[in-house]
Amino acid sequence: MKEEIAAAVFFLARLVKRYGCLDNNSRERFAASLTSLLFENYKNHWHPSAPARGQAYRCLRMNSVRLQDPVLEQACERSGVRYEDLGLPQELTVWVDPGEVSCRYGEHSSPFCVSVVDNCRRGDGELSRRIHEAVERASLEWPCSHRCRVSTGEGSVHTPVEHQCSV
Repeated sequence: MKEEIAAAVFFLARLVKRYGCLDNNSRERFAASLTSLLFENYKNHWHPSAPARGQAYRCLRMNSVRLQDPVLEQACERSGVRYEDLGLPQELTVWVDPGEVSCRYGEHSSPFCVSVVDNCRRGDGELSRRIHEAVERASLEWPCSHRCRVSTGEGSVHTPVEHQCSV
């Protein structure tokens, strides 16, 4: 669980660094608060032998129905940052599952892997490289920061190339 949460927080922090309005200290406070919250929330919803069990609970999601994810809102409150300053897209889903962290931009696009934890050992740079690639992919699929949002209505969201996760 520790590696998956670290991968998810690192991924989100990289998005915030690229598209948000937070200085380094604020971003680090946000990341620390989010890490703590995810550990608190996931401890009774983590099932390595059945990774799909509890998946909806471990999903960070914002879209046209729910503009702000409640866990991210709580991390903002705890860290003293404004949610709007994160610069995250209007439609984003991040699944934090045993062995894998996946993401989807837009409600109608295919999910892709941010990290397959089993294949990423600490210190080998693989986790960082994969997350860097996922953030770069975000810049192709989601080119605007929160200051220049574009409509995300039907048909206006770029659909990424389908990516299959290896487990």
